[in-house]
Amino acid sequence: MKEFRWQTLEYVYSEKSSDWYWTVGIVSVAIAVVAVIFGDALFGVVVAIGAFSLTMLSSRQPKTISVEVTDKGVAIDKTLYPYPALDAFSVDEDHHHGPRLLLKSKKVVMPLITVQVATDPDALRAFLVTHLKQETFDQGILHAALERIGF
Repeated sequence: MKEFRWQTLEYVYSEKSSDWYWTVGIVSVAIAVVAVIFGDALFGVVVAIGAFSLTMLSSRQPKTISVEVTDKGVAIDKTLYPYPALDAFSVDEDHHHGPRLLLKSKKVVMPLITVQVATDPDALRAFLVTHLKQETFDQGILHAALERIGF
């Protein structure tokens, strides 16, 4: 029985400049004001709450998490994703932040689970292919856009 264990940050953190926060604030206030002018105050409140949440989450430092890949499944921090709950995997070695493991879940709410890889990607791929099918997929346009703006 082979196991892989490593620790990594829960997400890649990028330092935000004060310009980033000003931009989020100005855009969200503008959208909220326009919503109120057009008679949709509730949408304005939702935008304001969303902007506040975005700025709070983006300033939070990532915590260190443990990752285990065993015969039972993939455990990320304290959550086990058993192989029957997963559909496929991919090891992206060409990502600009380093190699990462992408797991496609069968759950609709959380379709793609991503974690940085701090072990031999080839050995990890060889192990996972015995439990899951391997696919090539990416995280999509929205995730790429969010990475591009530093979130």
